[in-house]
Amino acid sequence: MTNELRRFASLVRTLYRQRSLIWQLAVHDLRSRYASTLLGGVWAIVSPAVTILVFWFVSVYGLRLSLQDGPPYFLVLFCGFVPWMMFSDAVMGGASGVLSHAYLVKKIAFPLEILPIVKVVSAVIVHVFLVALLILILLASGVPPTVHYLDAIYFLVAMVVFAAGLAWLFSALHVFSRDLAHALGAVMTIWFWATPILWPLQNVNGTARAIVHLNPIVFVVEGYRNAFLYARPLSTLWPLDVYFWVLTTAVVLIGASVFRRLKPHFADVL
Repeated sequence: MTNELRRFASLVRTLYRQRSLIWQLAVHDLRSRYASTLLGGVWAIVSPAVTILVFWFVSVYGLRLSLQDGPPYFLVLFCGFVPWMMFSDAVMGGASGVLSHAYLVKKIAFPLEILPIVKVVSAVIVHVFLVALLILILLASGVPPTVHYLDAIYFLVAMVVFAAGLAWLFSALHVFSRDLAHALGAVMTIWFWATPILWPLQNVNGTARAIVHLNPIVFVVEGYRNAFLYARPLSTLWPLDVYFWVLTTAVVLIGASVFRRLKPHFADVL
């Protein structure tokens, strides 16, 4: 265990030393996705924004969903959907981090550990713009800004760390099994519906609520809602935060360990 912690500390130092390269690759990744389009990287913002608006229109005007009390339903929806989109993009993109940069795998002394993180950082860049859009929608809806907006930084960091662990794990496994991308897509769809984004957590009680709380993303989604919509302190989500960080620590250590053990075989497979 001590050796694993030493290796992980070395990994963190590598990420810090390569922070400039990670940023450059993340920006390049966003640009390359939309290189042949007229609007370019603007599509990275427009596409998720359109998805959010479609969900809002269907839920409010099609299904006519509303909450018995509290803020309008579409605001609750937005505050949950914005972090989920970042998490989903980070995990799905991170899973293809090594394969999408296969030309770098055979480079001598290239730090392959940064490749899944590049995808996570790309997702964070888009997320910042979506949060800005969310804030504008809240202000336009009459929700005043509060100091609790700053709490969102904490939940963003938590989500990034958790996504990074999954990205290391899935990107390493994806090299050896191309079926993983399809399986992961199905898992993320189930995960989305198992998270209280389109449906309110307050409608679930008892044993069912305890089961829902086992979903680590509930901590992040409810954290964003507390920060932007309800102006509730961080302590509101205790002890979910303890559970989240214990689970996240395990996921990160396992993901980093699996990536390190499989990394020497990447070049042979690719």
